[in-house]
Amino acid sequence: MTISTQGMQLRSGSRLASDLVELLSSMRFAISLLTVICIASVIGTVVKQHEPQNNYVNQFGPFWADVFASAGLFSVYSAWWFLGILAFLVISTSLCIARNTPKILVDFKAYKENIREQSLKAFPHRAESGLDEKPEAAANRIGQTLLG
Repeated sequence: MTISTQGMQLRSGSRLASDLVELLSSMRFAISLLTVICIASVIGTVVKQHEPQNNYVNQFGPFWADVFASAGLFSVYSAWWFLGILAFLVISTSLCIARNTPKILVDFKAYKENIREQSLKAFPHRAESGLDEKPEAAANRIGQTLLG
């Protein structure tokens, strides 16, 4: 199964809409949003949230308290920019799922329980070993070992 990290590509519509959908549906964009959310969450954890303004002025000084307040760092989890990033993450994840679900469903339908030996030998990571006993005896021994 191959899943692309690139975004969806619209075949019709404006170039701006096509570029926007491609950006929003790419896994790299979703990972970038997750990184920004993680950084914002660390800030929201380190800086006490929803304290009185006087506490922030005493802790950071009047200039930085105003800068941090205007950036919404004293109420990170309810700030407009944090909620906007979460909304974009939901949209991005939904588009990633919509893009990759058909490929995943095709792979589920093409699942083969009985695989030929030649198919297994084609895998790059494989190991082979010989047995000193007959295959039936080895199968019974392995089965008993697996059963406990």
